[in-house]
Amino acid sequence: MTPLTHPAEVEAMLADLALAARRSSDAYLASARTTLLNILVRPDLLDRTRLVAPPGGLGRNLLFGNRALSVWAMVWSPGAVTPVHDHHCSCCFGLLSGSLRETWYRPISETHAVATLDVVRSPGYVACMMPSGPNLHRIANDGPDPAISIHVYGYDHREQASSIDRTYAIAEG
Repeated sequence: MTPLTHPAEVEAMLADLALAARRSSDAYLASARTTLLNILVRPDLLDRTRLVAPPGGLGRNLLFGNRALSVWAMVWSPGAVTPVHDHHCSCCFGLLSGSLRETWYRPISETHAVATLDVVRSPGYVACMMPSGPNLHRIANDGPDPAISIHVYGYDHREQASSIDRTYAIAEG
């Protein structure tokens, strides 16, 4: 089921991350950042041939999870884009390959948001945030090549289908 080639090494990283999650938000975010950086510098931890994405879409590949967190490899086909959204849980991600455009938004109502920042992320980039919000963003692969990002979310994948709390329509502004 798992595309990891060094599961014992990754299980040790996750055990440290789960312990940090019980201590404090700051400890958890620091541990998540360290875990992502360790995965990004060791691409051999993933068997990329087992990661999938639909043409033009986003493929969510569960790498591992437990009651406190889930870790996914997201494969972004050219043209893949998320809706503008926020998260009900902690959200940390790192870019393994390719490039992604991350656009940040400010809510102007319960259903609409306006763009505030637009940045292209490169391999090695890592971001971590708690759901203290609003933390609205949209991620898109508007380049010609697939991209792979690794996401650490603070939720049990068996109890919730996604980390997304709410989606927003884009308002002109």
